[in-house]
Amino acid sequence: MTAMVKLASLETKMFFRDRLSVFWTFLFPIIMIWLFGSMFGDSNVSGLSFAEMFVPSWIGVNIVTISFFTLGTVLTGYRETGVLRRYQSTPIRSWMILAAHTFQGSVIFVISALLLMVFGMLMYDLTLPAYIGSTLLALLVSILAFFPFALFLTSLAKNTQAAAAISSLCLNLMLFLSGAAFPLEFMPTILQNVAKVLPLYYVVELLRGTWNIGPITDYGLEVGVLLGISVVSTALASRFFRWSGK
Repeated sequence: MTAMVKLASLETKMFFRDRLSVFWTFLFPIIMIWLFGSMFGDSNVSGLSFAEMFVPSWIGVNIVTISFFTLGTVLTGYRETGVLRRYQSTPIRSWMILAAHTFQGSVIFVISALLLMVFGMLMYDLTLPAYIGSTLLALLVSILAFFPFALFLTSLAKNTQAAAAISSLCLNLMLFLSGAAFPLEFMPTILQNVAKVLPLYYVVELLRGTWNIGPITDYGLEVGVLLGISVVSTALASRFFRWSGK
């Protein structure tokens, strides 16, 4: 356990030394909310204010960003450079490496979510979640779905460049078609249907709903889909993730 904590602490320090990672994780979402707020800050969609719509959505987007770029792509890079293989020659076991990175990603996500929430409160009068316990459970379910999902998809990549390309494609596709960046009501019917096959759509619906409308028990479909993604992705990641580049 001590080794796992030390590894998680080391990875967290390395993350904060990478200025690009810090920018894309913490500052970029705030900039995007500010830009959208300058255009749509006074608008209401489906009875929700701008902040009630977009802050929970971008918190969900950050789960995707951290899953792909802090967990999946980083581990692929470690595999390519032989770091994972060297770890296997130490007392650190495979599950400890995954647990350390999962813990690190969770800590980074919590910080990013708090920053977005505080920014929304200061700039757009965002209130605390109406069902805060349900929102916390929704975040946990979303993390349980996306961390193994990202690990599985990036495990298919042969090198870091391919993993980064997969991560960027998935992030941009889900960002613009899931309803996170643009309300689905403004999209053509065919794109609204496409959105429902994207995992981020269910994260966004779940977070918006528990933040503003009702408890998590009202969102059984979204919870069920995300838990299903978690189970299937965990099984696939266990099957396809390689600890060596060979």
